[in-house]
Amino acid sequence: MNKQELRVEMQEQLRLLDAEDRRGCSLKICNRVLELPVWKQARVVVVFEPFHYEPEIAPLIADLHRRGSEVITILPTARSQHDVVIFGPIDIVLVPGIAFTRAGARVGRGAGFFDRFLAHRAARAIKIGIAFSFQIVESLPIESHDVKVDIVVSD
Repeated sequence: MNKQELRVEMQEQLRLLDAEDRRGCSLKICNRVLELPVWKQARVVVVFEPFHYEPEIAPLIADLHRRGSEVITILPTARSQHDVVIFGPIDIVLVPGIAFTRAGARVGRGAGFFDRFLAHRAARAIKIGIAFSFQIVESLPIESHDVKVDIVVSD
């Protein structure tokens, strides 16, 4: 299956997930992230604004605000690194995706923004992929420009 076929299939599964299941699974994902030692130590975290079909990460953002960490949000309209203002080093980047492997391979939303951002501006940051369990697959059609995440967290 190529990337486009995979995106179509996964987006259909994401759209079929009802709101109650999405909230419950999202909460499980957030609770798992909150337990990560690297999360507890993070001071500068880049988060994404989820599309309606992606895991909800509001509890993670609330935790960062409560701790006084710097939160930088990547909006869905971001197309280049210039669309995100960051002045210092980044500790963690929460990364959305259409599908992941347990080893950290990722197929993204399709615009290439996150691959460029992760390869350059966030190259030294810890990259945490956020996904529902059905988005974890055995293998993916990966290309040379695709950037792996360090950790994949699912429900």
